[in-house]
Amino acid sequence: MSELDQQFHDALVNVLLCVADEKLFLGHRNSDWTGIAPILEADIAFSSLAQDDIAHASAFYELISTITGQDSDQIAFGRTENEYRCADIVTKSDEFNWASAIARQFYCNIYEYHRLQRLSNATWTPLANLAKRICAEQVIHVDHVSTWVDHLGKGNDDSSARIQAALDTYAPYASMLFEAPEGIETLFNGGILTNEGCMFTAWKEHVDKIVHGAGLTVSVEPCSGVGGRNGKHDADFTLSLSELTEVFATDPLAAW
Repeated sequence: MSELDQQFHDALVNVLLCVADEKLFLGHRNSDWTGIAPILEADIAFSSLAQDDIAHASAFYELISTITGQDSDQIAFGRTENEYRCADIVTKSDEFNWASAIARQFYCNIYEYHRLQRLSNATWTPLANLAKRICAEQVIHVDHVSTWVDHLGKGNDDSSARIQAALDTYAPYASMLFEAPEGIETLFNGGILTNEGCMFTAWKEHVDKIVHGAGLTVSVEPCSGVGGRNGKHDADFTLSLSELTEVFATDPLAAW
């Protein structure tokens, strides 16, 4: 299906904003490590992954633009704080702690992989095609961060303690990845997206396999509150948004 029925526009835009916003802000956060990662290989890899995430976000903003007719830069940078639809784990400060950056990336990357797999089965062809392409690249992100979790978990007592503490710290924020975006049921009922069962279960099984293999543990429960997916953000998000839009805000009508 190449044409999208008008009745699904608002619901689909809201769901796509969740994807685009989370990719954009995670890429922005991870770019903080450019030039200061623990080793050269990690510096290059993390910078590349950050660039990927921002490029993925741009592709989703362009797709949203085809639905709304708005400029994609305005969509990305021109909204008010409560109009952003990302779970706040993507903007949670790692305070330049490498284990924290890995834990945040680990939870988010595995979630994104499973989300993109499901979006690949959308009946709206432009979305299905984009999700399939990005999902293939997301596999690289998952492999990279999973290797780091395994490496730190099996390293020594200090590295194991650090990554375990980071996984524990970010676990409550990881649960917010499963806050249902407004409109998702409309898309399920309309056949635009397929309800393939509980994604939390698939995500948790994937996470547990890697974590347990590294001699670590994770305790995460599905989201039961209202948060970033519905525009309710914390202070870390406010700071990230200010940093991310600082240049754009100087001249919102400029061509960047």
